[in-house]
Amino acid sequence: MRLGGAALLFCAAGLAVAPAPAPGAGAERRAAAGPGRERRAQFASWDEVNVLAHGLLQLGHGLKEHVERTKGQLRELGGRLSAHNSSLGRLLRQARDAQERGERLRGSVRELEGRGRQLLNLSEALRLRLEEVAADKDAIQGRLERLEGRVLLALQARPAGNQSARDLGALQSLMDAQNLRIEELLQKIKQQQYKLDKQNLQIKSLQSKVNLLIPLHHNKTQSPKWKINLKKSLNLTSQSQNGSGEPVPTQKLPEGCHQLFQAGQQSSGVFQVQPVGSQPFKVYCDMSTEGGWTVIQRRTDGSVDFDQLWDAYKNGFGDLRANAMGLISGDFWLGLEKIHHLVQEGKYNLLIELEDWEGNSQVVQFVFSLGGESTAYMLNLLGPLSGELENAIGDFRQLPFSTRDRDHDLKADTNCAKHLSGGWWFSTCGHANLNGKYFRSIPRQRHERKQGIFWKTWKGRYYPLKSTIMKIQPAALEAGP
Repeated sequence: MRLGGAALLFCAAGLAVAPAPAPGAGAERRAAAGPGRERRAQFASWDEVNVLAHGLLQLGHGLKEHVERTKGQLRELGGRLSAHNSSLGRLLRQARDAQERGERLRGSVRELEGRGRQLLNLSEALRLRLEEVAADKDAIQGRLERLEGRVLLALQARPAGNQSARDLGALQSLMDAQNLRIEELLQKIKQQQYKLDKQNLQIKSLQSKVNLLIPLHHNKTQSPKWKINLKKSLNLTSQSQNGSGEPVPTQKLPEGCHQLFQAGQQSSGVFQVQPVGSQPFKVYCDMSTEGGWTVIQRRTDGSVDFDQLWDAYKNGFGDLRANAMGLISGDFWLGLEKIHHLVQEGKYNLLIELEDWEGNSQVVQFVFSLGGESTAYMLNLLGPLSGELENAIGDFRQLPFSTRDRDHDLKADTNCAKHLSGGWWFSTCGHANLNGKYFRSIPRQRHERKQGIFWKTWKGRYYPLKSTIMKIQPAALEAGP
């Protein structure tokens, strides 16, 4: 505005200045006008010069301010351009870092795929070796039985003597040595299987982390080809048998152990069942005079690590195999999804058998139902506990299942599964945990003991128990055969 005003003043001053007269005409006019008129013209010209000077001064000030403002705007634009250049440089560096991390992650994925293929090949080789060992064991056992029968017939045919006794003793020693070698071989293979299970779990955990960092579409829609179930590959394929030794017909499998008991099966063992809406799967049935019990958890020797993630507890893990006598010797967790399929038709009894290191035992039993995965396999207590022990589940009638990677417990500021060990229906961490760490002897340190298997109302929370077995059976059973 000042610059415009100065320009207007300058124009007005320029217009006010009279043009210079011609020499002749000026003399005549001056002579005619007289001295007063000449003085007035000189005074007006001086004012006009002052106005013109003032206008020029205002114009100079306006131009100076305009130049200063332009300089400030240029400096501001220069600062903004510098900031944009810095941001662009940071973005370029971050893009390069992200690209390098992506390359490293892709290298990790390729390495994991290679390890997965190696484990698959190794598991297949072990499975074939297990089948060969099982076949060799059956063949050796058959030969030994036939040889023992011949020896007994020979001994019955002739009088027994010292030589016969020595031969029989040598044969018995040979049989015992052979059986011992077979058991040692099976134990080594069992340890290898346990190591492979842990490696497989570690690979799955690493793969889940990689998938979170690289959310590729094909990783979301289909599982990698190298994913394997080592437990399924390594477990011996044994047929379920009834009391007469004949295979159970596969066209119509029983829904559970008690239905198998009602059909006439009296001996305990591993059998295939198929609850409503489920695929067939194997369970260990503990047959008693009260009916058939389905064992869902067994902890006796610490051969299986129960500090597992959610998927392992959902699908099950451990050693679900029976020996020639139909007895099971390994530790296992049947799987939450299988337990849910077994009990979805109604109320079930849960029987818990506990044992301490002094040989004492206790039994706890209560009626329950179990929700599906959408409820975090919610344990619903439908009645009071029976037995000599008090309730160690807590005062809550509904408890969701928790693992260290799926925290559903009722203690807001603590992950009970990570703080203790294993997966369980935790309330506030301190009441019970039958899937805790297995100790073969009682640790001296208190913080270690609290991670063990405990039932607070028996021996307290700092006494790790020696063994625990959990089994289920339909409530309100009908009389067995």
